[in-house]
Amino acid sequence: MTLAVPLVVDERDGRPDATAGPARRTAWWPLALVAVAGLALATGLAIVDELPVGVVADDAFYVILARSIATGQGYHALNLPGHPAGTHFPPGYPALLALLSFVAPPFPASVAVFKALNAVFLAAAAALVARLLRRRLDMGAGWATAVGLVTAVSVPLLILSNLVLSELCFIAFVLALLVALERLVEEPAPMRSAILLGVAIGACALVRTHGVVLVPAAAFVLLARRRWRDALLLTAAAIVTLLPWQLWTARHGGQLPAPLLGMYDSYAAWWLRGLREMGPSMIGQTLRKTTTETSVMLSVLFSPVRTDAGRSATLAALAALALAGAIAMRRRMPVTLLFLAGYMFIVLIWPFQTARFVWAVWPLLLAIVAAGGWAAVVQRGWRIPVRVALAAALVWVAIGYGAYELRGFRGAWWSSLGRANAPRLATTVRWVADHTAPDELVASEYEGAVWLYTGRQALPIIPLTPAQYLRDYSAQENAREGLEPLLAAYPVRTVVVGTGSAYDAAAFLASERPNRLQLRERFAGGAAFTVTTR
Repeated sequence: MTLAVPLVVDERDGRPDATAGPARRTAWWPLALVAVAGLALATGLAIVDELPVGVVADDAFYVILARSIATGQGYHALNLPGHPAGTHFPPGYPALLALLSFVAPPFPASVAVFKALNAVFLAAAAALVARLLRRRLDMGAGWATAVGLVTAVSVPLLILSNLVLSELCFIAFVLALLVALERLVEEPAPMRSAILLGVAIGACALVRTHGVVLVPAAAFVLLARRRWRDALLLTAAAIVTLLPWQLWTARHGGQLPAPLLGMYDSYAAWWLRGLREMGPSMIGQTLRKTTTETSVMLSVLFSPVRTDAGRSATLAALAALALAGAIAMRRRMPVTLLFLAGYMFIVLIWPFQTARFVWAVWPLLLAIVAAGGWAAVVQRGWRIPVRVALAAALVWVAIGYGAYELRGFRGAWWSSLGRANAPRLATTVRWVADHTAPDELVASEYEGAVWLYTGRQALPIIPLTPAQYLRDYSAQENAREGLEPLLAAYPVRTVVVGTGSAYDAAAFLASERPNRLQLRERFAGGAAFTVTTR
């Protein structure tokens, strides 16, 4: 008499596996993925609001570029005089918005639809990060589900979801690619798989340029495993996919006045200009500021105690968990680790606020922290004191992050940026609509929103430069490097500013003799100036 051996399906490749243990025999796992995606989708849709686009500048630019594509005007910054070519934001996300605009209601009602699309990406990201951990790391279904559920309701991701920004699209794309790339480097594959994945990486980099880090991450692992052909095919396919965009930016880049280059020229050219002007010291200064900024942010989000000692302990706990997670993932998820390392390296040498960049890979950061805790609690290769310390670290940061999430939901932090900036934006838009001619060119902090809601072409006021991030600019510097050159280059007749640095720059030009600006009217949250000479 023979005993029947129960067969289960190996979730990694769909083949029956007679040796699968209890961790693999989890019949509810597919339902868990559906629940994770459903929670993320429901949460993302529930927070969609009617706040205007333009509250963080970039969201307005994405909508402008999408309209340029949808209306057959190519890829151009329609808010600027002469409609210069768009070379700052890659065209992937604007193209997606352009497609969606054909079925969405007319602007501004379409903004809610664009935000709802981010809820779909959030759902995909939450399910994919759980699947990545379960499939590649063999993490227990409960652990992987927990990571997916935390991702689904993470306040940093909800903040991004409630803005018309490309980050959610990007992380969903990256996670889907990592699932496929980890399998590619693990098993022999036909040529077409490497080629298609190279094309997909190129498409991902056309959503956010950081996606290009996937190329060296995957190629390095393939080369280390002597998969020369696959490494070459994947790299070549990605380069060919990105080549038209690179040719476009090379042809049209660097043609605008200096104050516009930070917001409207290519990222690489912007960084290289800063390096030429400031020298190698720019990198050291940037690293000091970005590492401090990122450390403070992480300590605030994960610390259960709001003291300096508590935040220091939180950073130590996060570092220990991340190290343990990296050790656990190094063989099964090498592409993921290399991508995350390369991505964070770029973030830290980039002279700009790090929060959005870090949040764009938030599911992966949650994953590596969870992997460290899982390895300590479940895997047997660790010494008991190390396991206890890592378990305590996981409990510490889990309590801290849970408290942060609770505060975030109580305060509806996903709309905090919109609620803070929308009143000033609305006041600016109303004033421009009521007091300027339809063909008038204005300068404003909300130049994208001004064009979208009033039809007036608009220029920025404050330049975006690496030096401006690394130190505080005076009103005179902002005026000399930003507003004054723009007034000389364009026939601006009205400057509308809010409070802060933009107002100070305009007030400085109004105080000079002869004055370039004259105060026209003060209103709630800002003021309007008339250009006196050109």
